[in-house]
Amino acid sequence: MLASRLILFIALAMFGACVTPRAPVAPHPPAPDRYALAADPDPAVRRRAADELIYDPTAQAVQMLLTLHQRDVDPSVRAHAAAAIAERRDPSLDAVLEVSAQRDPDPSVRAAAALAYERLWPWRKRPGVAAGLALIPGAGHFYLRNGAEGVAYLGTFTALVVGGVAAASGGSVTLDGMATEPGQPVGLVALIAAQNLWTYSIFDAYRDARVLRGDQGYKHSITRENIGELASAPFRPSVLASPWVWGGVPLTLGAGVLFTYIVTPDAFDEPSIFDVKEVNFLGRRMSPGKGYAAGLGYFATLFVPVGVGEEALFRGLIQTELDERFGTWGGLALSSIIFGGVHVLNFAQDPATAAKAVPFITIVGSALGLAYIANDYKLSTGVAMHFWYDFLLSASAFAIDPQHQPFVVQWASPW
Repeated sequence: MLASRLILFIALAMFGACVTPRAPVAPHPPAPDRYALAADPDPAVRRRAADELIYDPTAQAVQMLLTLHQRDVDPSVRAHAAAAIAERRDPSLDAVLEVSAQRDPDPSVRAAAALAYERLWPWRKRPGVAAGLALIPGAGHFYLRNGAEGVAYLGTFTALVVGGVAAASGGSVTLDGMATEPGQPVGLVALIAAQNLWTYSIFDAYRDARVLRGDQGYKHSITRENIGELASAPFRPSVLASPWVWGGVPLTLGAGVLFTYIVTPDAFDEPSIFDVKEVNFLGRRMSPGKGYAAGLGYFATLFVPVGVGEEALFRGLIQTELDERFGTWGGLALSSIIFGGVHVLNFAQDPATAAKAVPFITIVGSALGLAYIANDYKLSTGVAMHFWYDFLLSASAFAIDPQHQPFVVQWASPW
């Protein structure tokens, strides 16, 4: 199931990152006589002509600007034209600046061309390409010259996957003469963390590329919240004070419990946490109180990465990009449908339940998307909502049916 879900995440990330931002709006229309100005004998007038040609979209304007940069007899005009070329933000012109930085006879022009080349560099780095390359952990950051981040993402992801696989396939231990497999739940936590670190890194590479461009051409500024701020969001008082959290989570949680009762009523007939004498947690028998506390710790460890990774990908990247293309409500609707559709893989072995659950999860995704919009396209509130919904729903399921939880080790007789 994990492999299929990752493949679908890849497809969604590539789709979400494909939108091209709109070109920056010119501060004023180019002067009607801009081409005549470029031929004026006064260097100051020709420099002004270069400024007027910046926002002229025609091929003639590009050619005139290149002529001023490469052939004008006055070094100050050539240098000024280099800056104007950078201001056009057209990556196809960077080769001209690179040549001028090395070969122009005047050192001031070479310096201006080199500076313009560096100013144009961010516009050669497309957010969609950065996100696409980040499908290989760290590659999107290497593309953006963020080598330290790339190494950190690649190394941490690899360590989590290797550790998770090792734990999931660990040998059995013996408990009171019964063979158990306690490694599998621990491995699941590591693999889930790896998956969500990976999805967050896709968003982070996309965001870094946009920040390099100063968010030029987009309707909304991309959030600058880092992974530490998002991971701590479910526990920060400033986030918990939001009505979206203290009001929205109980509403969605109540709906989730009711939906669970409708879909799987048999779970409510099982012995509850108040009926059992002990809880099996990772191969250990504990009193109900201690076992319940240990289970909540397991769920907290499991769902912090889920909240960060899924909100970063689905709201931070996919909803943001769909919003740019289809407007606020179109982006919300489409990203919510995608969010619900991905979760069909959680019910791959039970299509009947999937048919009921996916529409409900889509509605939950809509609530998270609304919180994202209402909080100025910041992720912290949605991460907190996502975490507490998953955590409290799982805690409720644990209380209702403590014997069928992911950390309850399966028992088998050695004979």
